[in-house]
Amino acid sequence: MLKSVLRSFTASRALVVLFAALGYFLLPSIHEGIAAPLTEGAPWYLSIWYQWDANWYMSIVTDGYQWVAGDQSNVAFFPLYPLTVRLAGWLLGGHYLLAAILLSSVYMIGGLVFFYRLVRDDYGDDLARRAVWLLAIFPTSVFFTTMYTESLFLMTSVGAFYYARRGRWAMAGIWGMAASLTRVTGLLLILPLLWEYLSQQNFSFRKVRPSVLWLMLVPGGIVVYMVYLYLRFERPLAFVETQAAGWGHELTTLWGSIPHDISFLTDQGELWVIYELAATALLLALTIVAAKKLPASYTFYMILSLLLPLSGGTNKSMSRYLLVVFPLFILLAKFSRKRRVYIAMSAVSILLLAFSTAAFVTGRWVA
Repeated sequence: MLKSVLRSFTASRALVVLFAALGYFLLPSIHEGIAAPLTEGAPWYLSIWYQWDANWYMSIVTDGYQWVAGDQSNVAFFPLYPLTVRLAGWLLGGHYLLAAILLSSVYMIGGLVFFYRLVRDDYGDDLARRAVWLLAIFPTSVFFTTMYTESLFLMTSVGAFYYARRGRWAMAGIWGMAASLTRVTGLLLILPLLWEYLSQQNFSFRKVRPSVLWLMLVPGGIVVYMVYLYLRFERPLAFVETQAAGWGHELTTLWGSIPHDISFLTDQGELWVIYELAATALLLALTIVAAKKLPASYTFYMILSLLLPLSGGTNKSMSRYLLVVFPLFILLAKFSRKRRVYIAMSAVSILLLAFSTAAFVTGRWVA
């Protein structure tokens, strides 16, 4: 199992590094993604990963949280990842960017290990190998190598499901809490995990035991962060306020984000809209399929992962959000049992990964 995971990790990261180097040397850098200077000295092969949201995480690592009313500020980004980067960077003598990249790689391996075990136990080794590979080369998997939370969230969320499927509810609650300390969407885990618990009791409330209370740890991560924000800024919902004021993320009617994003395409010619709407369509289609082919808790998780962006003001970054919706890759692995289909899926994914990686390291918007 570990050898298979490490092969997928090594091969996919080698491709990402290759595509990054080609992008760096062949494409002009436009530096749109640099919002704050990188204060530590770093060679080009490290500094190219310092783009877009990495700036915000680095500001938390080096200067702590700041809140600016009515504007963008780093309170929008949850604390677990930058806290671990700060600790690892201290151990590495202040090389925080290096620490972030190393940690992201470690978290990716951890997430792939959990994912392999989860899939193997239900569907066998062959499907697990394919699922892990298709996840590792997904077009936006470049974010597993950057100073972003994707790899940590993958590890914590899949870890929560892994232990839940085995009825180890204390561990499921702990990993779920870690997920909600990583990203606000970690809160969504509470519903499919509760569904998984009830399904294992055949939905008989007489069989419910105190062990279910471990799942109340899942929202605990957000509660801890809210307490911190209250003590620091007297604004427990500062992360919600800055997402709305600074990034336009606020609840709309269901599907309300689609016409909003299409206006960016028709009025300003921003082509990212096509990419993100295609990602949304992919998740929608596979969610429908999942209802017949996957455990109900997985389908529930996919539905929530779809509905939040659709009703959150914009689908921007949907292609990156898909990266951690792990049931999607179980379905793709199921569809790729024939070798030619598997090769075709891999080829298309690697081609898109090449474009995404080259664009990202040269400062262009990806997801």
